[in-house]
Amino acid sequence: MRRPLALSNWKMAMTLAQAWAFIRDFLPRVADLVDQVEIVICPPYTAIHAVAEALRGTGIDVGGQDLWPGPGEAHTGAVSGPLLADAGATWVMVGHWEIRRRLGEDDAAVHWKVRAAFDAGLRPILLVGEPHGEPFDPDRLATLLARCASEEVAQMAFVYEPEGAIGRAEPVPPEHAAAGCRAIRRWIAERFGKPVAEAIRIIYGGSVTPEHAAALLADPDVDGLGASRRGRDPAAFAEIVRQIAESRGR
Repeated sequence: MRRPLALSNWKMAMTLAQAWAFIRDFLPRVADLVDQVEIVICPPYTAIHAVAEALRGTGIDVGGQDLWPGPGEAHTGAVSGPLLADAGATWVMVGHWEIRRRLGEDDAAVHWKVRAAFDAGLRPILLVGEPHGEPFDPDRLATLLARCASEEVAQMAFVYEPEGAIGRAEPVPPEHAAAGCRAIRRWIAERFGKPVAEAIRIIYGGSVTPEHAAALLADPDVDGLGASRRGRDPAAFAEIVRQIAESRGR
């Protein structure tokens, strides 16, 4: 059985003081869940090292929110995979719609970030979904995962996040979320084999709240949830983690 995944993306929020306060509040709430659910917290770059040190030995992982894939050091304001790893990250998110739109990135550009993550010893969390107003086409994974070996893909995590779901009051309907996760898994099975498809975690992200978590997790192809606004609230994110654990205990 796949170990479910809970992802918290803090975006451009959380000072060091707020990050430490979050961890002090959050850890006791999930102490009995860490063995059941893999938890990854993605702070802003300024807090990665502090959060990684505070979480050392807890079983909770830290990730970066993005990385720059280009070689060399002459990239003012950018963060490379090796720098993320040095700060304590073990995962890194790639392909978030907000970054795609801000930087004008296409699937080929996101692919090079996947490769850069692997080159730095980081595990990529690939966010993929349909542009606002368009149907989801899982064939775009052919570009996103080009030059990736089966054993690499098996180490990744995937977030199905439709662009239109970001910043809304509610997530997409559960059947929509499940269909997107299922489409990704089916494509992975066809391209990389059924064992890889059965090993990877595919979660839903986009306006996730504790109130909607149970319904989103009802389908077995949804291996967890990603949260941003609620992911910065220790009580709300702990409740999401608990519901993820309960959904796989049924």
